[in-house]
This record gives sequence, structure tokens and C-alpha cells, in this order.
Amino acid sequence: MQIIPLQPTHARAAARLHIAGQPGTFLTSLGPQVLTVFYESLPRAAVGLGFAAVDNTQMLGFVSATTSVGRLFVELGTRRAGLFLPPLLACFARQPSLMLRSLETLFYPMVAARQSHRQGHSGGSTAELLSIMVEPYARSHGVGAHLMAALTAECTRRQIELLDVTVDKANAGARRFYTRHGFSLMHDFTLYGRAMYQYQLALKPHEKFRPAI
Repeated sequence: MQIIPLQPTHARAAARLHIAGQPGTFLTSLGPQVLTVFYESLPRAAVGLGFAAVDNTQMLGFVSATTSVGRLFVELGTRRAGLFLPPLLACFARQPSLMLRSLETLFYPMVAARQSHRQGHSGGSTAELLSIMVEPYARSHGVGAHLMAALTAECTRRQIELLDVTVDKANAGARRFYTRHGFSLMHDFTLYGRAMYQYQLALKPHEKFRPAI
């Protein structure tokens, strides 16, 4: 297995894993076309980063993150609009109720920033972990741990001090994963009508990260 930078060529596999790993969530409900465009665009974005775990040509899992959720949305809505909007509008035509949830997504960066300020964490550069997915047959073999190690090492290289992640309160497995990898629970809030937890990892300068298997 190798851990390599996430590439646009991984987009279809990433979209498929995302849908399989988070059934019933808002992003999954947008469908494979929207998610494929998202994962094609993320590695090209100035604020996007991620890694893929591959075995020969098979992708076993991936992790994606951004140094600015707000700037990522702006880039998707401007530079990538020609690719992103057609499948998104088609999705809205099929399910108009998703438009309201899209507005919640656009306002999410402001909600997260306000909560962080209330918690007294207004200083320091921050990245947000967007997704980490592993093929079902490859789970419990350290793939997720190696992906997390690659991401935290890259964040440290970029002098990012904090790594945030939002987790559905009902997703006990994900909450255990982040706790095991040093994340601390910061606060809870509601998004898409669901209870969410925000976790945060404080990154130490020049720290060498090792997989927590």
C-alpha cells in the first residue's frame, strides 16, 4: 500500500466511497455526479489537500481537507462553476428541498468560526478535515490511520496549528476514530437538522506523526 496525494483521477472512486460510507447524509444525497465534480476540483483548488491509499491501481481509501471552507466554496462557485452547477441544478430539480440544505452548507463556515471564537480559539491557522473513507474490506488494517498520519504531517509542514472535523453525533465509530487520534470534543451544534459534534486536533510544530493503529 502507498499513500499518495489525492488526484482528480481519484474522483469517481472517492465519490463512490463517500456515498457508501455516509449513506443518508446531505452530500451523499447530491448524488455521484456532484460528488465526482467536487473530488475532481478539490485537489486543483489552492485551499484543497488530500491523500489516497492505493494498492497497485486500486484505491483503498482517501482523506480530504481544506485550509478554508469558505474559500473552497467560492472557488467551486466561480472557477469550477461550469462543471459544478449543471449536476447540482439537476439535483435540485429532482429534490427541491436540497436547496435549503445547500444554503445551510454555505453558512456553515460562519457558524463554525463563531463557535470557535466562543471557545476562545480565534488565533492560529486552521484546516478542516472534510472526509476520510476506507473500502469496507480494507478497514481495521490501519488504512485510515496512515491517511490521518499523512494529512496531519502535511498540515504541520504547512504550519497549520489546528485541524477541525465535524462528526454526526450518531456516528459513534467516527467519534471513536477521532478520539483515538488525539482529537478533542469542542462543542455540539445542529446542521441539516441533525446533531453534530465538532472535534479539534492541536498540531505540534515539527511533530512526526505515526499511525495510531
